[in-house]
Amino acid sequence: MRQPASGWGPEKGRLDPAGRPVGEGSRAPHTTRQMGELAGFGLTMGVATALFAWLGSLLDARLHTEPLFVLVGAFVGFGAGFYSMYSRLVLRAREPAGAPRSDERDERDEAAADDPD
Repeated sequence: MRQPASGWGPEKGRLDPAGRPVGEGSRAPHTTRQMGELAGFGLTMGVATALFAWLGSLLDARLHTEPLFVLVGAFVGFGAGFYSMYSRLVLRAREPAGAPRSDERDERDEAAADDPD
């Protein structure tokens, strides 16, 4: 007697482009990509905050204005990191679904400018 198809393996016959069976486990790459993107948001914010705070500490050491520019740098870095996250999450979500992203439009415009025809 034949076992009913479970959605896994060759009995279903459906494979994704990478050759893996389509089913519950095929969602893992999508989830991994989302987790990587969210981790990137945190890293961007942390690195921007640390970098601007470090630059503020260098400026404080040179001008002898201890915590002023460290605090200003930390706030500016946090703001820059937040804006980066906001632009990727909110502003891209507002673009129409079929429209190319702004970085893709820039590349396409540059390629068209280089084309002599």
